[in-house]
Amino acid sequence: MSDSWDDMRRAKEEQYFQEQNNAALERLKSQTSNVKKSPITGKPMKQVAEYGVILDLCEDSGGVWLDKGELEKIIEHVKGEHGTTWSEKFFSFLSGKN
Repeated sequence: MSDSWDDMRRAKEEQYFQEQNNAALERLKSQTSNVKKSPITGKPMKQVAEYGVILDLCEDSGGVWLDKGELEKIIEHVKGEHGTTWSEKFFSFLSGKN
């Protein structure tokens, strides 16, 4: 029975994050004039939605940039999905919340 509850929880979680990604993409579409440039190359960055946040990607350098609060949203998603893991500790270290 535990597996069916876990499957249902995972399905609801995936649905939630899909809705968050769709909302983020809609926000992105409304901000077409606000194209961010890579601090490394100066070229426009590609924006993608993951975990309900918009990630800015430099396709040339491979760099990823997050706005304020976005790393915390990703950490919360990782916590909900995996509990306390090395990745949570790592992300907490990166955000200065260790």
